[in-house]
Amino acid sequence: MTPPLIAQLSDPHIRLEDETTHAMLAAAVDRVLALKPLPDAVLVTGDIANSGDPAEHALAAEIWSRLPMPVHTLAGNHDLLGDRTQYAVTVNGLRLVACDTSVHGRDDGALDVEWLAATLDEDRETPTLVAMHHPPFEVGLPWLDEIGLPAADREALAGLLARSPQVKRVAAGHVHRTIADSLGGCAAVTCTSTNVQAALDFAGAEMALTTEPPSLLVHALLGGRIVSHVQPI
Repeated sequence: MTPPLIAQLSDPHIRLEDETTHAMLAAAVDRVLALKPLPDAVLVTGDIANSGDPAEHALAAEIWSRLPMPVHTLAGNHDLLGDRTQYAVTVNGLRLVACDTSVHGRDDGALDVEWLAATLDEDRETPTLVAMHHPPFEVGLPWLDEIGLPAADREALAGLLARSPQVKRVAAGHVHRTIADSLGGCAAVTCTSTNVQAALDFAGAEMALTTEPPSLLVHALLGGRIVSHVQPI
């Protein structure tokens, strides 16, 4: 029996005049379409647009319109979508709770822990994947940690996860690398960008990028656990 599957893409940073960003997102879509079996849904964890221009969002949606499954998106710090959009959906027996950590006009984020707590309390039985743009842990790269979630939000989330055993994984983007950690006894992972990656530099204070290849994540619900696979694009 095929497990419930969610493919995760992140941070395409679509620019209208930069056709490379278009091609990279299209290649990610091609890779999703090549998965066997096809995932039940696709999750895009923010920074869809580079400047927040609605035309950039429209172009991204056009590129992934070839996907036959639902595409669930959430905002990143570049997206400038206006009102906060947070929601929960069920994907073939796996609950996806999407948190909006974007703060208008800022690169760092904020987590609405009260909303998340109330949403998790609505269903404490269904295995759950919590998604957000900013990762809920420090990654050790100074320029990225400066624009992450505040310590108070991370600590509050850890406490919430410790009493929410139905949450099997937290998935994020923002840092343009695949990085794994845990908090509150729950595993957490970030997805690379479909576009360009952050360099592994624990000493540098300035933004550092690399031409390392992109990848996507495939989250599979197996026997009540979520297993996350890294799939190169």
